[in-house]
Order: sequence, then C-alpha cells, then structure tokens
Amino acid sequence: MSDSFVLDPQIVKSARIMLKWSQAELARRAGIAVSTVAEFEKGERVPIGNNLQAIKDALEQAGVSVGQQGAVRFGLSFYLLSSAGGAELHFQFTPEGKGAVDELLSLFGSFDGVEHSISSHQQASKELKEALAGITGRYSKAVPHLHRLRKYIHALKDDEFFLLLPERPSSSAEQVQYEQLVEEMNNPGSRKDRHGLDFLFGELLKQYDMISPRMDKRIVIGTQEPEGKICRFCRKSKCDGVTFKTDAHAISAAFGNKSLYLAEECDDCNGYFGREVEPSLIAFLEMHLAFLGVQGRGKHDGRPELQFSQGSMFHDGDKVNILSSSVTDHGSGHLSVELGASRAKFTPLLAYKALVKMALSIVGDDELPELEQTRLWTRYDSHAGTPLPTIATAVINLPTGPSAQMTLYCRKSETSRLPHILGQFQLGPYMIVFAVPFSARDSWNLVGFFDDAEFRETFKHYDMAGKWIHQDLSRRSTVDLFPTLNFKPRNV
Repeated sequence: MSDSFVLDPQIVKSARIMLKWSQAELARRAGIAVSTVAEFEKGERVPIGNNLQAIKDALEQAGVSVGQQGAVRFGLSFYLLSSAGGAELHFQFTPEGKGAVDELLSLFGSFDGVEHSISSHQQASKELKEALAGITGRYSKAVPHLHRLRKYIHALKDDEFFLLLPERPSSSAEQVQYEQLVEEMNNPGSRKDRHGLDFLFGELLKQYDMISPRMDKRIVIGTQEPEGKICRFCRKSKCDGVTFKTDAHAISAAFGNKSLYLAEECDDCNGYFGREVEPSLIAFLEMHLAFLGVQGRGKHDGRPELQFSQGSMFHDGDKVNILSSSVTDHGSGHLSVELGASRAKFTPLLAYKALVKMALSIVGDDELPELEQTRLWTRYDSHAGTPLPTIATAVINLPTGPSAQMTLYCRKSETSRLPHILGQFQLGPYMIVFAVPFSARDSWNLVGFFDDAEFRETFKHYDMAGKWIHQDLSRRSTVDLFPTLNFKPRNV
C-alpha cells in the first residue's frame, strides 16, 4: 500500500452506516476481527497496512471507496449471465468519470439526463460490441474494469442473448430460473422442455440451496486475516498455539484440486487429515484416479502409480498401463486381469470422514453451528458406534474434468425427514452421494435415507441417473482391496 494512502476512521464509519452494515458485517467482508474495526473507528489504534487494505477492498466491492488523500470514489455493480455462465462486475469511478459511466449505461438502456433505465434482457449485437470497444478505448482509465466487461461480451456469439442483473441471484432456485430464461431466449424451442426440468428439479430447489465451488480459478474459503482465524475442525486459534502456515486444500490435492483452498484449517488438522483420514478415500478411489489420469502431487506429473501384490497400474499422460502376472482370456476379446492385494491402506470409516471433511470445508458459515457434532465426529471420533447411513455410488455419463467436484445441498426448511446437508462428490463419471451425519437439524439418524419416500420424491434426478450401489462405510478396521478388471469389446 502506498504511504500516501489515507483511510479516515470517520469516513469508514459513514460509509458503513450508509451501506447499513454493522461493524461485524464490515469485519466479515474484510476478513478481519470485529475489534479491529471498532478500535479503528474509535480512533484507538490504526490497523496494520493489510487490514486497512482489506477494509478499503470491502468498501469498494460495495461501490464506496476512498483513494489517496481521502479522495472519494463511487461505484456500481452488475451480474451478467449468459449460456457460458455468470460474472460479477464492480465499477468504481471518480466524479469526473460520471460522464463516461452515463455513456456506458446508455448502451444497455436509456438515459434522460437524470436517470438511467436499464433493461435486464440484452443482446450481444455487433453494434453493441463496437460501441463498447469505443467506450473502453476512451474511458478505461477513468472507469476500471471496462476491459473485463468488453472481454465478457466480445466472447459471446454475435446476437447472443444475455441478462444484465443488478446483483447475483440470491438463491439456487432463482439462479436456475435465470439460467432457464437465458436458455429460452437463445433457443426458443427449448421452452417445451421446461416442464421436464420443473418435474425433475422443482421440488429440490424449493427445499434446498446448492453450494458448488468453482474449480477453474483460485478461491480461498474463510477469513485470511491471521488474527481472526479459527480452525473449523479443532476450533483453535493462534492464541491457542496453532499455526496456519500451510495451504490447506478444501478438496484433497490427490483428486486434482489445485485452486480451492480453506484458510480456516490449522496446520495440525491439515496434517492429521492428510496423514490419517484422506488416504483411505484415495485408496477407495485409486482405480478411478489411475484410469482418469488425475494429476495430484508428486512424481510422474502427480498421476498415481498403483502397486499390487500381482502387478501395477499407472497413467502415462496418454493411456493407462496395466502390468499383471494373472491375466485370463475368456475368448471373444473378453479379458480378466487380477492385480492382487493393493498396497494402499483402506479403512471404510475414514473414507466416509474424508468426504464429510470436504463438505465441512466448503459449507457456508451459517450452517456450521448446526454441524458441531459432525465436527467432533470428523476430527475427534465422537459418536463411536453410532449407526451411519450408507453412501450411494454410480457411474454416470457426465463430462470429465481435471479435478473432482463437490456439490452440497443445504436444506432450507427447519424440520423435515430430508437430510440437512447432502453431499455429491464427482470424480470423472464416478459419483458418490452421502449424507453429512449428526447435524442438529436432522430429526433422525438418516440410515436408509436414499430409499426414503420424501428423498426420492425430492431428488428425482438420482433415480434417473442409473444403477446405484449402496455401501456401508462404518467399519473401523482396515480392509484389504483386491481389484479385478474385466475388459470386453464394445460390441459384446
């Protein structure tokens, strides 16, 4: 931060009040302690440079910022949604840049000299692209992020429809409705499929919000302010002697995750999960990791090299290589390959805990208080001997990606037989569906939830996905894995 940067506590307080934020809300958005905001506004102490920058960034995201020597800047925000996905854009500008903003907004609606009227339905015409390129060339210095807006719209097909919204949709149901609208705008004939979508997902979106973090860019979950960090799993902070020096992956790096991190996981818990818990889930999925050539960490470009008592298996970046001393030819191109016992150690209960640990890493802060018993079970093995629901697995014809994906369904209603938190872990075409156990908002132990009538009525799409295999992962002792591979020609 520049030495000439000035952040006056009274301006911060005024901006916070204008935004109708409490001190706690500003602290949350800035990722700092509430006491830091309170003491700064009282003039009792000046925060360190990083904290001042965090306050400034939080205000700018909301459209109010203070620059060098206290210069005030204004701003506005948009959420653009196209068939390719959504993007949030935040514009800050000085009073001198208002004319440029008026000209920009006039591209998306009308301006009577006083007020703008912006249409939510937009079309990426050649004329719009050319006009936007001209405004960007003239005013990009006065209005930051114009280049990003131009890049987004120029990436759309000529005359493709998109939505220009004042803010990101507030719920999963609203997001899906807007996505359906964009689909109908660009493909008028798709309207006939609306009933089918409503049939499959209508009840689900009434009951649940979804969390599905992006895996294509670096995202850090939780506060990054060292003084304000509390570990999600042991509930300890710096004051308790724990450290947060190591980058903690919200989803294990072994599953290809190189972008999604959890700031609120201490080094002790990170080491414990990486050493004691996650290896069992990796062992459970090692065959899938090898066939997909998923790149984790380590030698061979991070691709797993599996060792068995009768052979080995690895992906060389182009194809899977299988070496075995036990191959049976059944004729007609049908081969069976026995690899013997896997060298990897697999404890079913720990594999379940690894799934739940990843769910706790990405779930929203507002859900965590209800998952206190889940935290204790995951980290400290409380509730030993308590019945656990089975997981359900299936192979589904879905596009594969370089990393595993995790989606959480968080129930909105307070009381229901439906699981409070349902997890969906996808590794290529292989999918695991599991309930997060021990939530205070669950009225029963969820054993057999997958076959419960209300669950099947709400999650209709799972019934249509294919054959599900239910597996009990409650066993606490190590299990030996003896994989056998069967190969058949496609036409047999």
